[in-house]
Amino acid sequence: MVVMIIMIGLLGSVAVFFIIRMDKKSRKQNKRQKFKNYNKLFTNYHQFFLTRKGIETLYYRLSELSVYSYQELRAIAVKFYTTAIGTFLIINITGLILFRDVFTSLLFFLFAFMVKTVLVEKQIDHIHFKLLGQLLKALSNIRQAYLRLGVIPDAISEAEVGSLLKHAFEDIYLILTAVDGEKRLEEFYAATPFKLLQTFAGVCYILNNKGDSKLSNGASNFIQAMGMMHSEVQMEVQKLVLQKSKFGVLEYLPVVPLIAIKIVESFFADVIPGTTIIYNGPIGYISRVVIVLASIIGYTTISKINSTMVVKKDDRNSIVKKILSINSLSNFINTILPKKTRKVNKKLRLLKRSMSMKDMIHHYATKILFAFTAFIFSLFFVFFSVELGKDFIHNNVREVSLVGGESLSKEDIEIRKKIDEIYLNTYPMMSQNETKTFVENHLPKLQEFDKQAQIQRLQTKYSSYYSTYFKWWMILICYGIALAAWKVPELMLRARIWLLKTEAEEDILQLQTIITILMNTSMDTMDTLYWLQLQSRVFKNVLIDAYHEYASDPELALHKLKNKVDLPEFKRIIDKLILTIHRIPLADAFSDLITEREHVLRIREISQQTTLKKKRAFVSPLAMAPLALTVFCYILLPLGILGIKEFTNALQNLGI
Repeated sequence: MVVMIIMIGLLGSVAVFFIIRMDKKSRKQNKRQKFKNYNKLFTNYHQFFLTRKGIETLYYRLSELSVYSYQELRAIAVKFYTTAIGTFLIINITGLILFRDVFTSLLFFLFAFMVKTVLVEKQIDHIHFKLLGQLLKALSNIRQAYLRLGVIPDAISEAEVGSLLKHAFEDIYLILTAVDGEKRLEEFYAATPFKLLQTFAGVCYILNNKGDSKLSNGASNFIQAMGMMHSEVQMEVQKLVLQKSKFGVLEYLPVVPLIAIKIVESFFADVIPGTTIIYNGPIGYISRVVIVLASIIGYTTISKINSTMVVKKDDRNSIVKKILSINSLSNFINTILPKKTRKVNKKLRLLKRSMSMKDMIHHYATKILFAFTAFIFSLFFVFFSVELGKDFIHNNVREVSLVGGESLSKEDIEIRKKIDEIYLNTYPMMSQNETKTFVENHLPKLQEFDKQAQIQRLQTKYSSYYSTYFKWWMILICYGIALAAWKVPELMLRARIWLLKTEAEEDILQLQTIITILMNTSMDTMDTLYWLQLQSRVFKNVLIDAYHEYASDPELALHKLKNKVDLPEFKRIIDKLILTIHRIPLADAFSDLITEREHVLRIREISQQTTLKKKRAFVSPLAMAPLALTVFCYILLPLGILGIKEFTNALQNLGI
């Protein structure tokens, strides 16, 4: 087993070396030819039905970073996806070699799929962190260049920026200098989902068009905006560094048992041979599946929590969309929707608070899909655990004992198999005296002590074999698992609310930055709404509605906007916008915004530290659970079962 693990490690090392070698070789090739090769491979991935969805998702996620050109995006997507596919195949091959049963191999397939996704996310997170570091330096350089030159486009052109920001800053320079700057800015917003870059582009465009102004303290409006953005980026970098130090190698602990299982099996098979019967029986099979599931859940959950999580705008499931496109299924789901007003309102409030794009029918279709899938998989698992356990009991000819590892030749094994087959086909089970006569007839040369061991072995095997079958209460367990899965979509929506809270706080900071710029210009309330809806991500839809309704009834539009969002900081912004309707200047209405924003930043810093502590406290048990289950299920439980068995046999031999 150790040799297999070493071989797998060598295979992985060779694969990594080959990738690095190919990458070095590609650097020496002509750049145009290299991009041509990557483009061809990207097309192949996109055309193949099994990889189409994966490469599209990765391409989209990379494009959200807003730092790569079209060709660079394809090249990096191909690199990341090829590495992920290689890892996926290596894990599956390892699972097939280490565990040769169907269900565990399927679980390893699931684990490999999760690792593939996590690996891509980690590569994107690494770029994101690098991007934040470069943006932090770029903002400082632009501030210094502006103090020297006094012109925003020249400051952007002259400032030194990192390689990741080069294309984005070139686009921003063109926005500021082109005749159709506003159109280019809207295109930049559409093509650049990275919020901090959107804010930077918006600030530069507004102040370049309206002109920079001196504040009451004599400072420049543009310099103040750069300082505010610098503090936001700095806080984000600090959060990621602190998060990395808090988690460390914690997320890799759940993976350790996947390798340790076979090492523990090999060790105890040599020291206490009787444990092999338990490891290969129903108890061992169930234990192995539980450990693998705990490892998968622990690793993926911790990795998600430790990543730079972004809430998806469209959280609808593609499979559910296809289900709802079938009229008969859609009509059936309509019939099971809740009818009581109180329950309907409760579900609608949950969907609204999570800013989900699901409606009631999509939500309940998701619940049905989760419950049905969980029921089928649990039924599949129970069936296979029973069948595989029964097959092992039928084929096993060794004793279940702490020292029951007697050496058997091939002839001994074949003789025992024939005897066992005859004994198992006898109905009803022979009594102890009948079994003794049966053993004496078929194994006459055995000593008295060995005869007693065979009698015990045959009777135990008979009772175990015929008691291992699919029982009615196993269906109830499957239903219980399905009921638990029925609740999962609600839990996902609540988790989405929690994630939205963090993203909404970041969105508020971006809106406050834009308002601090606008309040020192001649823009009115409607113009402010326009720029806020351009800038916002979380509140974009409600701001667009308010912008279009403002012309007909300004006060009603803002009050409706206020009632649509529960976040207190957002409500305060809208309250101040309502003041501007009554001939109060934007600067007066938001006069305390800088102080309030500093307060929000301090509160957010404290809440980030508290959140990280809560995350650490939450994931620690998840990280240790697979290790604890391995110790209990693969060491304590087998030894306990064998110990009780030996103790019971000893009492029977003593006649107690």
